[in-house]
Amino acid sequence: IIGYELADIWEQTENVYYAMYPHTASGTSLSNAAALSAIKPIEAEQTIIICECIGENNTVIPADSQIQDDSANTYTIREESAITADTASQADITINEITENTIYSITIDGQKKSYTAKSSDNISNVLTNIYTQFSLEYLNFGLTNNILNISMKNKKETFAISVGNLLIRDVGTPIDFICDTYGAINPAVGSVKNINTATDGWQSVSNIENIVGRDAETDTELRQRWSSSVYAKSSQMLEAIQANIFSNVEGVTACLVYENVTDLTDEENRPPHSIEVIVAGGLEDDIAQEIYNYKAPGINTFGDIEKIVLDTQEIGHTIRFNRPKQVKIWLKITLTKNPEQIWGENTPNEIKDVILQQASEINIGEDIILQKFIGSIYNNINAIAYVDIKAAKGDTPQEYTAENISIAASENAEFDSSRIEVTINE
Repeated sequence: IIGYELADIWEQTENVYYAMYPHTASGTSLSNAAALSAIKPIEAEQTIIICECIGENNTVIPADSQIQDDSANTYTIREESAITADTASQADITINEITENTIYSITIDGQKKSYTAKSSDNISNVLTNIYTQFSLEYLNFGLTNNILNISMKNKKETFAISVGNLLIRDVGTPIDFICDTYGAINPAVGSVKNINTATDGWQSVSNIENIVGRDAETDTELRQRWSSSVYAKSSQMLEAIQANIFSNVEGVTACLVYENVTDLTDEENRPPHSIEVIVAGGLEDDIAQEIYNYKAPGINTFGDIEKIVLDTQEIGHTIRFNRPKQVKIWLKITLTKNPEQIWGENTPNEIKDVILQQASEINIGEDIILQKFIGSIYNNINAIAYVDIKAAKGDTPQEYTAENISIAASENAEFDSSRIEVTINE
């Protein structure tokens, strides 16, 4: 009569016993067990977006001002910032009135160019005679409808501009906003354009780059990290560099480390006896510090990004690493329903979410195996008779094929719902 109750007690006792070990525990018990190895669950982190805010010169945007993307995610400015010609990513210049023998000038980053107006000049002539004197390779110049637009080729960087007898109409300044929702939220570039907090002089906003946050670590991910925790406690090992960058640098979503142990430059152009660290996300200075902390003495670092790290004697050491080259992936998925089963309310967007979830587990340098996506679809969507999936890569899709996509060691596959086409057949 009491057999089932006793069995329940024994099962619960067994669960309590296994809760001591990270490879069998879950939830709070897993966190507590992992803490014995000084391993804490990685909490969700917020996405930071760099936005170009355009408005009147010297417009102040108050702290806690809010903007919003097309998916209703909101982003808040961390501290009071200003749209100013001293930190401009772009500026519009014009003239109210042409006066003969008046000197008109533009000064960019301390370099001044001027022109004295003649009686036959119009606004276009004056502006053209000024901006054509500049030879600044990092700037674009464009003149339309008597308005001279000067903009940075890299919108994250800025220049300082002032004028003489001219008018600065609008200015753009890059400003950081932080997502109000924790997790790996990655809005498309240009999709954050709604201003929720109206401010006089602030006309428009657009995100130009995202530092993507990350989701809270799952139990499975924590177990995997605990298993490799021995590497994080060591030094002078590739695994130590990788584990500590991922754990200690905020915002890192992926990290791989390669080495060249030979006396010759390898096929990836790595110098002899060097390491190459490829990191997605995180601040460059923090990444360089972790590489310096855990790389072996005398081993060179290889990469396009170069940072100086100071040791305890205040001596500078050059640390190099790379960001993964983003390779856009395009998918065409055709699903055929199984008439013998009941099809739920599965929409193309829900199927895209399944694909994106699977894609989020792909690491730097991993090839795209199309069969894995088919498995995810079958596991999450009922009443499917057949799945046909084709893929392409590149900035534009050249040719869709059913072949797996090869990804180089320094590349990272980039997925987006706008590049996934789903067709559902009866």
